[in-house]
Amino acid sequence: MAKKETSNSKKIPLPQSYTITSMAGYLAEVRGISKKDAKEILDIVFDMIESGVLQGERVPVGKMGKVYAKVKPATKARKGRNPITGEEITIPAKKATKVPKFTFSKNFKEEVLKAKIKK
Repeated sequence: MAKKETSNSKKIPLPQSYTITSMAGYLAEVRGISKKDAKEILDIVFDMIESGVLQGERVPVGKMGKVYAKVKPATKARKGRNPITGEEITIPAKKATKVPKFTFSKNFKEEVLKAKIKK
């Protein structure tokens, strides 16, 4: 997908890099709005995603998938070995914690198989 067609048949190339500024510029050009307004729209969208996740929701991110928070369970203290010296050590317990997660949709996973990879 190298170019996007708009309603007035003007072809607008996708950004070279994907930063907030470049995406806002692209959005501004496609929709005929100012770059400032486009950046504000992107900021609002990302703030909504963040708010939803912080409220415990699974928030859809377009056709890519869903972002959410997951509880990583606590671990008990246990014995382990230093692989270099063979010395026995105690690995400390860890408390349960919340971590961000992203689940990709099946369709997006299939599309990634066709993706170009930069070296």
